[in-house]
Amino acid sequence: MAGRGVHYYLVKTARLSGWCLFGLVLLYILTGFSLCGRYGVEEWISYRTALALHKVFEWPLIGTFLVHSLVTIYFAMRRWGWIKRRAPTAAVRRRTVIGATNEAHEPHVASS
Repeated sequence: MAGRGVHYYLVKTARLSGWCLFGLVLLYILTGFSLCGRYGVEEWISYRTALALHKVFEWPLIGTFLVHSLVTIYFAMRRWGWIKRRAPTAAVRRRTVIGATNEAHEPHVASS
């Protein structure tokens, strides 16, 4: 099995951080409504619980937002052509050349 590239893990990070961000923003909005006493949310979540959750999830929300934003901005810049693909490294070129030379020198087996 070939190793997975950085691109694969960046896509996974973008998707995971997107779902985490969705949940955190939803929780942050609900606790905010509970603190303000709007839309009947204060009946579901007590004031003290809402305040504690609102304070605790402030920094995780900011961190998740930054991770998600930076990764997706990177993908957008690549898509727009502002960031070009890197040239293959020496190891990748060497593997390609070795693979090509091995295939070229293999004896051809005639079918009978």
